[in-house]
Amino acid sequence: MRRFFIAVLILAAGLVPARSGASEFEDMDICLGKAVVARTVCKEPSEVNYVAKVRDNIYLFSVFYARQEARFVVGVSDTMIRIQGKEFLKLTNTLPYHFDSDSKCGVVEYSSPDCPNSEPIVCCSEKTEEEKLDDKFWGRPIPELLDEDLRKALEEYEQGEGAQEDEPAPGGETAPAQ
Repeated sequence: MRRFFIAVLILAAGLVPARSGASEFEDMDICLGKAVVARTVCKEPSEVNYVAKVRDNIYLFSVFYARQEARFVVGVSDTMIRIQGKEFLKLTNTLPYHFDSDSKCGVVEYSSPDCPNSEPIVCCSEKTEEEKLDDKFWGRPIPELLDEDLRKALEEYEQGEGAQEDEPAPGGETAPAQ
């Protein structure tokens, strides 16, 4: 009976919607996780491996540290990053971070006592196709943009002129060629 009761509680807990409170940019979350784990063990982010997504906004990372593999679970919410070591390197850190919605970048001010690197960790979400086109458009010089607009306007004008020449004039006669 007790097992049945526990099973019902677990099932009920799974059905209750949890408060999301998490980032919607998974690529940025993974980047932040790698960078925070790397800073914790004083390694480069390229030496940290993303292993798996455990649940929404909870990720598993591994890194070779102290002659063995160390695994870390990193959870990213709206304002906090929680890192927890598994196996031999058991630690728990909760770090605040700031998300800039304009640039879609997360910034973490974090330094480890073992690591001399103390500059802020900045990770940005990948831009959408529309944002990439916007950047490409506004990254061009103004005279080039004006020339392009002028070319388009002239093409439209010439196409409009050509269409008017093909139309018969009122009264059934064609317009004289110039």
